[in-house]
Amino acid sequence: MSWKKNPASGWKLYCIVDNATQRSKDPVKSSCSLFAKGADILQLRYKNYPSGELVRIAKKIHQSRKKRGKTLLINDRVDVALASGADGVHVGEGDFSTGLSRRLLGSSSVIGKTVHSASEAKRAACCEIDYVSAGPIFSTPLKRGLKARGPRFIKKIKKFVSVPVFAIGGINKKNVKAVLLGGAYGICVLRGAKRVKGLLKACKKAT
Repeated sequence: MSWKKNPASGWKLYCIVDNATQRSKDPVKSSCSLFAKGADILQLRYKNYPSGELVRIAKKIHQSRKKRGKTLLINDRVDVALASGADGVHVGEGDFSTGLSRRLLGSSSVIGKTVHSASEAKRAACCEIDYVSAGPIFSTPLKRGLKARGPRFIKKIKKFVSVPVFAIGGINKKNVKAVLLGGAYGICVLRGAKRVKGLLKACKKAT
């Protein structure tokens, strides 16, 4: 896909709403708040959640994102993306294949992929995707089994893919400048989603 037509080329701040960290919080309210504060895109990542309930949640978030001209992706669940009208899916290594996701969702849908190594980036380069998220750039308790790669990892990944690369993992307003100067097109945050305004200001200063 060309950069001119790629919706990911308009994003800077990518937020993830995850049931592992949400606990008792309402995912719809959290998502609407993130859009209102300036998030460009939101990924709904609710692992092992009942399909019907997840579709209900995604539909409500989809209505909010339409009003604001934002983007909503569903983590891995192509069926939920189709049923809710979401803009696409994000998949990781070993998840639902990007090729089949593209065939089911269509050419206009957004498909993203996570990469944790150069070899995964090489495989991603052959996939029908719109962007990749690369990391973890810094250490994070959410990815204890993965070593922090550092900002240089972004340039390494960019050697293999031609789509926008978003940095993920332990990113905050203190280190976001190093990440963007390292070549990241934008940043993905989960635990840092509460500090959206501060992150946006830091992004603007860095660029």
